[in-house]
Amino acid sequence: MGEKFDFGEHRVAEDGTVTHLAGWDSKPSQEEALAYCTLITKSHYENFVVTNHFTPEEHVQHIQNIYAFSRYGDDLGDDAPFSDEIRWNLLDAWEQDLEEAAKDNWSGNPRHPILRAVQYTAKERNIPKEPFWKLIQAFKMDQTKKRFANFDELREYCFYSADPVGHLFLYIYGHDDEELRKLADWTCTALQLANHWQDVSRDLEQNRIYMPEDTMTRHGYSYEDYNSRVFDNRWKALMIEEVERAQEWFDKGTELWTKCDPKLAVDLMMFSWGGQAVLEAIRRQGYDTWRKRPKVSKFKQLILLMKARRKWKAALKLSI
Repeated sequence: MGEKFDFGEHRVAEDGTVTHLAGWDSKPSQEEALAYCTLITKSHYENFVVTNHFTPEEHVQHIQNIYAFSRYGDDLGDDAPFSDEIRWNLLDAWEQDLEEAAKDNWSGNPRHPILRAVQYTAKERNIPKEPFWKLIQAFKMDQTKKRFANFDELREYCFYSADPVGHLFLYIYGHDDEELRKLADWTCTALQLANHWQDVSRDLEQNRIYMPEDTMTRHGYSYEDYNSRVFDNRWKALMIEEVERAQEWFDKGTELWTKCDPKLAVDLMMFSWGGQAVLEAIRRQGYDTWRKRPKVSKFKQLILLMKARRKWKAALKLSI
């Protein structure tokens, strides 16, 4: 994957009104909109491959459309060169365009090509508006909520920021089942937690601290310590606690693997293994996530790919 995708310029009036979202009124045909989502997907780095050699061809474009939707919201909420208030306004304009797209069973007339691609996916896979809407709410929360008193608050954030992604994958693979959605939440929240503990330094640059305050208090670690990026035994102890909590959520998420489409299970395994590899990278560097950002090595990614290849062969036999 390359660097972050350049979506272009968002324009805002002096009073904070959004006058233009990057991409509005461009790429009018469905073919252009779908190709745009593919380009976005291939231009981004992630801990895991969004689509891989094992993803069934009929699902690839839909996954890319969903990924582009998420990454565009991330750009509005994290990278747009404006204040939190203006970023919130950008996200609100994005939400209004989603509302337009979802009109009359996804037959509205949105201005953004990514949302036209989302319309195509939502119609093809019978996906409701809710998971897309929840993701936007998470991006909005990032503009207003910078601290979390306890894990329950952080879990509520993940309910909007992470869990909808798993629900969307289930829809793409033909699953509309509440039990499966609840099982998917274990893995999705675990992935979000792994990302948070990997990116403590990056998030602090945005004045965001996802570490639950009560965890910090239990280990005698203050916000002053956090802002000073202090690494000591207190930090190590609290990181161990939160890394192991994330590991427990990954472990609970494995139940879904035997209850869904075997080919989806391979994707879920790869996501889970990628997230757990991040946790292992944190452990390997002694939990000092201030010194450098833990990364999954290319060699480790290759090992996971070979492991997934074996699982994929087994999935093909089950699908025959």
